Amino acid sequence: MALTLSSLEQVALNLWLYQNVEAVVSMYEDRFDLCTFQSQRIEESSRDIEVENHNWWKKLTWRKSRTSTSALSYIEIIQISISVRRTKELRALTGWRYYFSLFLELSDISMPFIRAVFEKISNAISFFFVSLIGRSIGLIYTGIRQSLRWK
Repeated sequence: MALTLSSLEQVALNLWLYQNVEAVVSMYEDRFDLCTFQSQRIEESSRDIEVENHNWWKKLTWRKSRTSTSALSYIEIIQISISVRRTKELRALTGWRYYFSLFLELSDISMPFIRAVFEKISNAISFFFVSLIGRSIGLIYTGIRQSLRWK
C-alpha cells in the first residue's frame, strides 16, 4: 500500500519542518530568511518560450504591462538571506526546538573531532589491508617459487 500525502498535508508538513528545524538552524547560523516579490518584464516574442519555463504561480500572474503593449510582466518570489544576530531568540527557545539547538551546537563542536577520528581509523584500516594483502601475495609468490624450485 503506497503512502501518499495530499497537498494540505504536504503544506502542513513543510510548515512544521520550517518552524521546528529550518527556523532553528537559521537562528543558530545568525541569519534571517526573507521572501520578497519582484516584478519582471518579458518581451512578447520570447513569451511562449518563457511561459513554459516558469512555475504555475508565475503563469497565473501574467498580465499586460500598462507602459508598453509588447511587454509582459510577472511577479517572482525571491528568497534573501540576511545576517542578523539572533542569540536572544536562540536562548528563548523551549522544548523540542531548544533540544534541537543544543544538538546543533554539540554537532558543531564534535564534528571536527569525529572527522579526525574517522580519518585515522580509515587510514589504519587501509594500512592494515595493504600490508595484509601485500604479505599474502608475497607468501603466495614465495610458495609458488619454492614449489617450482626457482632460486
